[in-house]
Formats: sequence, C-alpha cells, structure tokens
Amino acid sequence: MSTFTRLPASLHRRMPWRNGLGTTLEIARDTAADDWGWRVSLADVAQSGAFSPFAGMTRIISVIQGPGMRLDVGGVLSPALHRWEAFTFSGDAQVHCQLIGGPIRDFNLIYRADRYRASLDWLQVKGQLQLKDSQATMLFCADGALSLEGDRQNMAVGTLDAVLIQGSNGPVSFCLEGNAQVCLISLQPIRAT
Repeated sequence: MSTFTRLPASLHRRMPWRNGLGTTLEIARDTAADDWGWRVSLADVAQSGAFSPFAGMTRIISVIQGPGMRLDVGGVLSPALHRWEAFTFSGDAQVHCQLIGGPIRDFNLIYRADRYRASLDWLQVKGQLQLKDSQATMLFCADGALSLEGDRQNMAVGTLDAVLIQGSNGPVSFCLEGNAQVCLISLQPIRAT
C-alpha cells in the first residue's frame, strides 16, 4: 500500500541560492543531508542572470508563472520556454537565464542521474482524471485545486501544495478531481549491479 503525504505550501522552506543572487522555496528532497540525491523547488526570478551550478546533477526546469525565459546552457541558447514546458540540462554547465518580458516563477527538479531515473510531466485536470499504474513519486499542484484519492486515502491539494507518494514497490493508481495544472514526477532509484 502507498502512503500519500501532503506537503502544504506554507511549509516549503526558503533558502538562498548557491550563487547568492536570490532565494528558492524547497518543496522536498530525498534526505536532510547535504549529499541529497534529488530536490524539488520553486524559484522567483526577477531579472536575467546566472544560475547556480549543481555539479554532478541533472536539472529539469519549467516556467509556472510569467511570460517565459531562454537559457544559455554552456553557450547554446535554448528555445523560448513558456508555462508548463519542461527543459532538461546539466547542472555542470554554466547557465545564464534571459527573461522574456518580465519576472517568472520556475519549478525545478534537480537530481543525481547516477542514483535516479527521473521524469517530469505536466497535466491539466478538468473534472476527473484516473491515473492507472503511475510511476509517480510526487505530485505538485502549480495552479488550482483538486482532491486526490487512492489506496483508501483522500486529501485536498491546493495551489503550490505537493503530495509525496511513498511505500509503493511498483506502479500506483489514483484519481484526481478538480480544476488544476499539476506536475507528476517519477524518481526511480538505480539499483547497483
């Protein structure tokens, strides 16, 4: 049986960026230790500038508020990134953000690719959505509100809340109902051979 743990927006932890140019709201990570394997967070980006390096990590980023951005990743310019579009890049690269028309809020999954296989998918929930055999380990509600029901558990999820899905040794099925933009994250540990 899986357990669903709600991570309310009011408990997200504010911390400084590694480069000191802003702050992030940490939603969750796999361990409290400094040697974490994955972290999910939000960042408010008020001006164009350098991103903090995360050596040995892979990053997946999405704009969730604002007009968008472009990233210069090691000298290669990304396409324009708008709301709900995921973009993957190496945390080893030198990255510079160029805002398109104003401030943004972004959503980040940062993980060690030598420890985890990861995916990030955006879904719009209008009414009821059944997710069968999902590999999701986290759900994040970027906008709107919904209810989540699965494994005899039911909970309300609001804007910027997340739900950690734990205890499942395989795919999990659950139902989402409401009107919301959500992100499903899958983080599968890589087993040593």
